[in-house]
Amino acid sequence: MRGYLPIAVMALLAAEGCSLSEERVMRSDLRETRQVLRLEETGRAEFSPPESLPEKPALGDYLAYAALHNPALRAAYYRWAAAVEKAPQARALPNPTFSYSRYIREVETRVGPQKNRFALMQMVPWPTKLAGKSDQAVREALSRQYLYDAEKLALFFKVRQAYYEYYYLNRALLVVQDNLTLLQNLEGALRARYEAAAAASPALIRLQVELGKLEERQKSLAQLRPALAARLNAAIGRTPELELPWPENAPQELPALAEAELLAALQTENPGLKAARARIQAAAAGERVARAQYLPDVSLGASFIETDRRTDMNLPDNGKDPVMVTLELSLPVWWGKYAAGVREAKANRAAAESELQEKNNQLAADLSMAFFNYGDAARKLNLFEQTLAPKAQQALDASRTAFTAGQTPFSDLLDAERTLLELRLLAERARVDQAIRLAELEMLSGRELRQDVR
Repeated sequence: MRGYLPIAVMALLAAEGCSLSEERVMRSDLRETRQVLRLEETGRAEFSPPESLPEKPALGDYLAYAALHNPALRAAYYRWAAAVEKAPQARALPNPTFSYSRYIREVETRVGPQKNRFALMQMVPWPTKLAGKSDQAVREALSRQYLYDAEKLALFFKVRQAYYEYYYLNRALLVVQDNLTLLQNLEGALRARYEAAAAASPALIRLQVELGKLEERQKSLAQLRPALAARLNAAIGRTPELELPWPENAPQELPALAEAELLAALQTENPGLKAARARIQAAAAGERVARAQYLPDVSLGASFIETDRRTDMNLPDNGKDPVMVTLELSLPVWWGKYAAGVREAKANRAAAESELQEKNNQLAADLSMAFFNYGDAARKLNLFEQTLAPKAQQALDASRTAFTAGQTPFSDLLDAERTLLELRLLAERARVDQAIRLAELEMLSGRELRQDVR
């Protein structure tokens, strides 16, 4: 045991060197994040009152507001901060013990009666136990940091999705209003022709039915506005009933992407996968701690006994207090208990590895589907906006001219109008779907895929 204490100290210093460097980086990241979120350093969920959004907020304004005020993101931050504080607790030595004994019957010795005994003991666990616990706590804190990053990416996707759906509602209302105006103008023309007996009443009735259907569609879309505004408000951390202006910024022209590059980015940059790998490392450290339970712990101590002087004679060392050094060694004899602990740690590690595999497979599948939807939306947008919608507009113009000249029935004009309406709505839907799928790809890959944010 003579060399145990130097070995223990060296092992503890090595463990501290491995874990402290990562812990210092995390603490630095925590401080920067706290400043970004404008959180108080008291540890309570206090933050500056929400400032108002700009009069005409763009998508970037909503994202910045959400980063500051979303409660779920703050909760993820505090879970990360709490996990970081477990590391210094894990590597600390147990509290020393102090004991005091009072001799009710004084022990008479040659050099005097013994009256009080004082003792101080410090238990020192086997070095690999503290090293493993410290490493386990640091890995768990690192996992929480990655989960915070994942929460931020998920939040930004949620905000973008709500913003684009709100934008689509505005565009849909404008398209419906354009077609409603067109039908109202046709109704006026038909009424004039009907009064002159140049048109049969069934055509006017059919047009009025179409007008009624379109007006109902417009009302239904208009009634959806408070719900979508509430969804966007909730995403950024505002009271749902607050009003929001219509988004004015359309989704930009979106980039061409390669699925293989996105899958590679998923493996290296997705914070959810990083968190899963950190949990495996934490489980491996827990397994080392479980195996170390077979090893003994050492307690070192010192004590002295208060001794009075003898008054009946004068002796050498009369009244001298004896001082003792104590060494205690725990006996790890309950092997069944320790074996169960090792099996538990192995099962935890296997579970963490399986969770990583499942998460990896699921995220890769989600990314592949999002990539397909992104390309499909781009194809549809090009088809509807660049090819079909212009042709539908030409067909409507030709039908209007032919109907005015009495060369085509009114049903052809209504069909042309209805086709143009649906194609314009499909084009707007495809534009928004493509932007939403790009936001999903950014969340999954953990990589910014656009040059700027509007």
